[in-house]
Amino acid sequence: MNAVEHETQLDAAARAFVTIGKPADELRTLWQRPDIQTLIWADFAELTPVDDRTLDWVAHGPAGGEYRWRTETAEVGANEIRWSSLDGADVPNVGSVTFHPAPGDRGTELHLEVKFDPPGGVVGEAVSKLFHVVPREIVLKALYRFRALAVTGEIPTTNPQPAARSGGTDR
Repeated sequence: MNAVEHETQLDAAARAFVTIGKPADELRTLWQRPDIQTLIWADFAELTPVDDRTLDWVAHGPAGGEYRWRTETAEVGANEIRWSSLDGADVPNVGSVTFHPAPGDRGTELHLEVKFDPPGGVVGEAVSKLFHVVPREIVLKALYRFRALAVTGEIPTTNPQPAARSGGTDR
């Protein structure tokens, strides 16, 4: 089992990578599926596919605020997929995922990078606080969820497991 490894943390950006014991073509195809995107980013935002290349995002932030944007994806050669928010985004952002052969013929390394550019003003300050703390966690969790889906076909969860939680039945 390969753990998700943190490379560096930038201002409102984060990068991380994970090694998955599967071929790059298979992983790239899986990553590009809109239904998979909705699952891997689910802890951060609600995604609605518009088409195969476009997603609408709604992220929940401080004081119950909602931040919306639309992204469009583009393939950059065989090893990289990039996306960026379109004009009018509440939180402009860009991201990329690259697929590289893992050392020792152990599968594929996925490198994920996301950069947020929060707006200015009072709203920007609140969004900035949210995204200055969270980018690393967003990236790590997205890679963890993607790896789980690629390897097992599902994302592990503890929901619903009522034992010893809020009135579980095994008292």
